[in-house]
Amino acid sequence: IRLEDKFHEDIDLSKLHYEYYTCEDMSVEDKHKTYKCCKDNTCCKDDLCFGYIQVYYGKLPRLVVTTPIMKCPFGIQNQGSSYNLALQFTDLKEDSYMNSFYEWMQMIEFSHMKYLGLSDSDVNSYITQIKHDKKGKYDPNLSIKIPFQYNKFVTDIYSDNNPAINLFYVQRFSNIQCDIYIDKIWKYNQQFVCKWKVKCIYVV
Repeated sequence: IRLEDKFHEDIDLSKLHYEYYTCEDMSVEDKHKTYKCCKDNTCCKDDLCFGYIQVYYGKLPRLVVTTPIMKCPFGIQNQGSSYNLALQFTDLKEDSYMNSFYEWMQMIEFSHMKYLGLSDSDVNSYITQIKHDKKGKYDPNLSIKIPFQYNKFVTDIYSDNNPAINLFYVQRFSNIQCDIYIDKIWKYNQQFVCKWKVKCIYVV
């Protein structure tokens, strides 16, 4: 288990592209829904049969990036139906590399919004994964989902200092580095979201 070392400055965003899928029957339960590829995405944001948008990097149906070393201010968070962690853009104003990563993350979200056809008037229809506190007192965080399927986490974790480490060893304010990825843009309650998911965690 090791990180892939796919750093943002080495990723060519001109290779980022999308495919739009419509749902063939919106009345059935999610697990029974089927989708078909739609070549015309011009009205996808208003399509009542919106299924999802597949994110591609080149021919790969996902975009993977290795983060800088970042603080995990809250540890692993159990939010009922999902597990999440936050990665803080620490020293954003002073650290040029962290600032570059932050701006790169914004560019990814702007690319999603452009594909969806969102304008300044409906930009709030997109749920950003970059979270700012309302008072601006703290550095922003990137919200990350921890995949959990069949009663187990689908995420690798390792540390040079603790061979037996598992996810619940990640304490508040741990320094970690992660391989994270996006693969789909979904629509929930009239809003669009593309969640970053963690593939591998290195606890520093």
